[in-house]
Amino acid sequence: MSTPRDEGAGTKEVDLALVQEFMAGALQKHGSLVDEPGLKPMTMAVIAGNARLSPVEQLDIYREQFWLRHIGSLRDDYPSLVHILGDERFEDLCRAYVKEHPPTSFTLRDLGDQMASFIHAEAPWKEDHLLFDIARLEWAFIEAFDAADAPPLDASTLASASEEAWVGARLRLQPSMQRLALDYPAHELRGRVRAGEDPERPPAKRVHVVIYRAGLGHETSTAAERATLQYIEVDAMAFELLEALAMGAPLGPACEVLALAHGVTDSAAMEARVGGWFQQWAAYGWISRVDFG
Repeated sequence: MSTPRDEGAGTKEVDLALVQEFMAGALQKHGSLVDEPGLKPMTMAVIAGNARLSPVEQLDIYREQFWLRHIGSLRDDYPSLVHILGDERFEDLCRAYVKEHPPTSFTLRDLGDQMASFIHAEAPWKEDHLLFDIARLEWAFIEAFDAADAPPLDASTLASASEEAWVGARLRLQPSMQRLALDYPAHELRGRVRAGEDPERPPAKRVHVVIYRAGLGHETSTAAERATLQYIEVDAMAFELLEALAMGAPLGPACEVLALAHGVTDSAAMEARVGGWFQQWAAYGWISRVDFG
């Protein structure tokens, strides 16, 4: 690779892999590069400089822009983390995160995909489970927004199904559905932050939340309606059944396992409960298809 001309030194050839390693290391440094020892020779080999700025000063501008852009992107993706941590502590989190998970994609959309697992594993953030729940929730909204579409449920395919067929039926859920079991009501916090409020830290409370794109259950829904993200809290049994169905379990056996786990012995009551859930899920557009047999 031909590199810019060094003053009085002629054109140098520098190995591309070496340049990439050098640039990645320099851009991810936290402090100014201007007084960094040992940077000058390699920097002059890959950056020309100009009448106003030395090569190292130019590289330091790139470093500042790297952090501004990447922290700004994470700030957009995780506003509730910003609210809980504050600007300075959130920036500390971002710098540690990017050091551990440097960008590997051409798009900043993927930059924060490991944030929840990072928080869960790394001190001091792992000590606060609210941060983990917030990170999971915020990323679930991103996944729901970008998920593929599946055709809406064709209700006519259900009319002729026998009771026996329903026992072995497998429900195919919309890809946008994100299901989270949380130890804190992070969805309530997020809603208030997005509304411009200044909510306090919520107390711990076990909740089950489904995030999805609205309108997918209706063929007549507009593109704007299909892009609208919704979330709803569901009870623990409904959540467990959704999880089992999402894993491909047939409806009948999944309901039997659920009833046994929760000590439900009245089969008629269980059927009525599941029937009510099914109607709600179909209305929300969560079910794309029901496969019989």
